[in-house]
Amino acid sequence: MKPLSTFFGLNPKKALKKIITQQQCPEHGSYQAEEIWLGDELKSRDMCPVCAREQAKREEAELEEKRQVEKRDRLEKRKAFARIPLEYREKGFDDFRITNESQAKALNLAKRFVRGWEKAKEGGYGLLFVGNCGTGKTHLACAILQSLMESSEDFRPFYYRTSEIFSAVRKTYVPSPHQSEEDVIRHFCAMDLLVLDEVGVQKGSEAERRTLFAILDARMGNKKPTILLTNLKRKELEVIIGERLYDRIRSKCVPFLIQGESMRPTATADLFD
Repeated sequence: MKPLSTFFGLNPKKALKKIITQQQCPEHGSYQAEEIWLGDELKSRDMCPVCAREQAKREEAELEEKRQVEKRDRLEKRKAFARIPLEYREKGFDDFRITNESQAKALNLAKRFVRGWEKAKEGGYGLLFVGNCGTGKTHLACAILQSLMESSEDFRPFYYRTSEIFSAVRKTYVPSPHQSEEDVIRHFCAMDLLVLDEVGVQKGSEAERRTLFAILDARMGNKKPTILLTNLKRKELEVIIGERLYDRIRSKCVPFLIQGESMRPTATADLFD
């Protein structure tokens, strides 16, 4: 009877065989290696097990570094898509400068909001930061967005100034088959978290009040958290946006007054040197 190797068309001199040999690693000494031979040709040999483990660790570290770089790149793209202003995209809670007690309490409140995000999301609760220009309202709001974005890649928040919302709505006044005023309002109502800056910096017209009320009333009615930022005092804000809307905001957004003067440095000519 012919050997199986001949039956399957294989040359007996080229038979595959596996043997165990003693090898010497220059760094880690003697080890047993499994060798695969095809006839007289060596096809593979186990490397030193210590070297193999070290190589696996290096490859895993390189792979993890690549994953982290890709994750950071995705986060940067998400920040841009969320419309976070460029000057705040690299500023988190650790970069927030505290000059008085109210700013320290505001920072603590912002961190509590992030820690309690699931409860805020469940109840549709947000924040109302009030204070002068440059006291850190936008910094804290953007730090909240970025912290939550880092925790979940599915989280989709947005930052808008009220003037940008009114501008988006006004564009729909020109007849268009692509987008109506209702479409724009639905867009703002559906966001996971909306930061609305410069609330009250508006004409105070009935159309603006109606737009703002439609968006915020729908968001709060559908338990969509909102963070509002304003330079106006309570009475001034109530006059601008109307008593009904202010009362709606007060029921869903925790108010906090950030005291102090502007922390923004004054630009000087030596910046150009």
